[in-house]
Amino acid sequence: MYSRGNTSGLSSISYGSNLSGGSHTRKPGQKNKRVQVWARVRPTAEFAYDNLELLPDGKSINVHQRKDTRRGVVNNQILDWSFKLDGIFNNAAQDQVFETVGADIVTSALDGYNGTLMAYGQTGAGKTFTITGATESYKERGLVPRALSQLFKEIEERPEFAITVRVSYLEIYNETMSDLLSTMPETWKNKEEGQDQAMVVVENQDGVYVKGLSCHLAQSEEEALNLLFEGETNRAIAAHSLNKQSSRSHCIFTVYLETRSRVQSNARYTISKLNFVDLAGSERLGKTKSEGKTQQEAMYINKSLTFLEQVIVALADRRREHIPFRQSKLTHCLKDSIGGNCNTLLVANVWGEEAQLEETVSTLRFATRMMCVASEPAVNELYDPVVLVKKLEREIQHLKNELAMHDTLTNRSMVSYDPLSEQKRYEIRQQVRKFLEGSINEIDIVNVRQIHGTFEAFKEVCMQMEADVEQKLREKYTLIDKTDPAAIAAAQQSEYEAGVNITDEGVLVGDTDGQGFGVGVAPKSAKADPSAVVQIKKKEKEKETKRGKGGRDAKSPVGGKSVSSPSHSAKGEREVKSPHPSIDKDRPDHEDAPTPVSSTGPSRADRLTRPSTPPSRTAKFEEFKQEKGVEINRILVENKEILASKKKAYADLAKQINTSKIDIDASRDKLERLKEEREANGPQYNEDGDVIISEEEFMEIKRLKDLKQHYRSGYDELKNLKAEVQYCQKLVDQCRQRLINEFDNWYAESFLNQTDDISSSAAGHGMRPGVILPFNPNQVPEDEQEKFDRLQMELLMNNPDSAAYYNAQMRTQRRKTYETAMSQPQPSLRQSPGIPKMTVRNKPPNMLQVSQ
Repeated sequence: MYSRGNTSGLSSISYGSNLSGGSHTRKPGQKNKRVQVWARVRPTAEFAYDNLELLPDGKSINVHQRKDTRRGVVNNQILDWSFKLDGIFNNAAQDQVFETVGADIVTSALDGYNGTLMAYGQTGAGKTFTITGATESYKERGLVPRALSQLFKEIEERPEFAITVRVSYLEIYNETMSDLLSTMPETWKNKEEGQDQAMVVVENQDGVYVKGLSCHLAQSEEEALNLLFEGETNRAIAAHSLNKQSSRSHCIFTVYLETRSRVQSNARYTISKLNFVDLAGSERLGKTKSEGKTQQEAMYINKSLTFLEQVIVALADRRREHIPFRQSKLTHCLKDSIGGNCNTLLVANVWGEEAQLEETVSTLRFATRMMCVASEPAVNELYDPVVLVKKLEREIQHLKNELAMHDTLTNRSMVSYDPLSEQKRYEIRQQVRKFLEGSINEIDIVNVRQIHGTFEAFKEVCMQMEADVEQKLREKYTLIDKTDPAAIAAAQQSEYEAGVNITDEGVLVGDTDGQGFGVGVAPKSAKADPSAVVQIKKKEKEKETKRGKGGRDAKSPVGGKSVSSPSHSAKGEREVKSPHPSIDKDRPDHEDAPTPVSSTGPSRADRLTRPSTPPSRTAKFEEFKQEKGVEINRILVENKEILASKKKAYADLAKQINTSKIDIDASRDKLERLKEEREANGPQYNEDGDVIISEEEFMEIKRLKDLKQHYRSGYDELKNLKAEVQYCQKLVDQCRQRLINEFDNWYAESFLNQTDDISSSAAGHGMRPGVILPFNPNQVPEDEQEKFDRLQMELLMNNPDSAAYYNAQMRTQRRKTYETAMSQPQPSLRQSPGIPKMTVRNKPPNMLQVSQ
């Protein structure tokens, strides 16, 4: 909240948008929660202590401005401002900022809650430093790298859940959306396959997403950081008077999480997304001195930030019915990430210098407006339809078993709840026919399915009777459908040739011969409606006429009998509409006919057919370890555990020996110092002529002797332990090689042909991590870069957590270097590879020179 002098600030609260899909479960204690806002002051040597007052509570800040005389005599400028936020960071380290504002949001994201961390402020105030940090230093990394590190650490601590992590990186530059990860090889593949499409913001029941934005799978912290660094190198930056590397676009780094239980068989799972929004800084052209393209970028930035502030003001007002999210691409993308069911936190970055006081007040006013937006985080729960169907099938089978048990106890063991077989249907039809003929007086019915079968049998009998009556009438008479003008015209033509007149209403006309008798014409209301069978057959004839002679008859997969189209039944059933009308209309007619299948099953050639592309070795190797190679895998795991324990004991003993060595060196130095002091004071001898030493020196000599003895015994034990480690390592390697060999044999027999028989070692699989191959003089020795990488990895072992960070950074730098080198123009005179060129030495001259 802020106040202008003695006037209180905004106090209205409004609920944010609710667009997250699935069912939502509110977090306990989160009712009427609002968006959290923290301020971070950029460190500076010219801090305006007279104008900025940070109160001791760590949440309040007072701003005192000087009166601007350039505005004239009548000047209603507000000079004193007071703001109260959730907290203020002043000279705070990066780890402190993350532990305060980011750790809880990352943890709640794994529980199914959406989260958003947003940085807002003036240009050059430290927004990008807060979100991503300095990529050159591991210690100064920002919120995103630290969040990814914590995310994967907590995933490892939750083995009972299968958590999938995907990453996307969106940039909004001059109101144009672009994918910062479009340079990744996976995106190239999609572009080559024609899947590249324009980026559009789409809304549905699951929330808001950008159609056309690539989403990459990250299976480790290093892969996620590699995607982050790749996007950072593609961002649009420029320089002006306040910042040499100013971000000229808004960037949204999104982490999508999908959590499924490995120990529970229910269909419930949770989805969540974590947004890191790095907004471009607001600028005043009078201070930044921007011109040309930079000036145009500043205009787009200020315009989008103005629309963002309008959305915040609308969300904070209860009386507002419409929220203008669609005014800009930024607000549209953040529609479900500002308040609502999202756990939102804003970091307001401000300057601490007197020259930037107006922008500081503007940023703090925006922060207090953000505090008025309500936020009610809720778990995004979804249910997998496939798992749910399997669960319902199991429940149905369980209920059938209970009914069977109940029928057995009540002496109704003959009752069956399965669908009626063809034999049962035939017996029911026979009973119905006998019942209609009068042979029997009752029909045996024991369950509901037999009731349905009985009614179907009655229906078939009625349909058959109608068909027989119609057939007999057609044999004696010519039946004309009065509703069909074409049939009437055809009958008139044929009967006219025979000397019989028929009116347009289908009534015979003419004079009586006086020998017969006349029958009156019944009214139209007393006439029977045309038979449903006739109508169905006419429709079928019309369809066959439209299809022409090229249509095929559908064959039954059992008896080879002709059946009707799947959408029409020969028994007068209703037309069944497809749930995908557009697909059904585009499908050719001949595709509806099922292919006849032999009753003897697939042939031997079909059974021996292998897939054209063998499956992934990695996936099949995991399947092999769980099935055929489970025993060898168990022995390998046990040997690995023994090897790990031996290595740990070896490392602990080595540390003890190193400590003993340090103590020995210290004791030697102390003895040298005592010896020098004794010689400086003058040597003293006893009666036998031996040098007299002090008690302290004697105890130190004795201590040194004990240390050496302990060092020798420990070193001998270390040698024995090293031999055991090497032996265990050899056993692990042999067991691993045996597992790989058996997997190769199984893989070749199952998926490969004789010509494709490639071992796992040749395919690049199965190499033990960290193995050092013996030196081969035929191989090329490592160059300076490889030596540097190896030494750097040895140094990184002191801080293992930083290995993923530096590996991702080096991988990105190498890829960029390679792309830059390959994009350079090649010399035109360079010879194409593979084309030999003949060179003739001592070529004779083509022209003789004659001297006079």
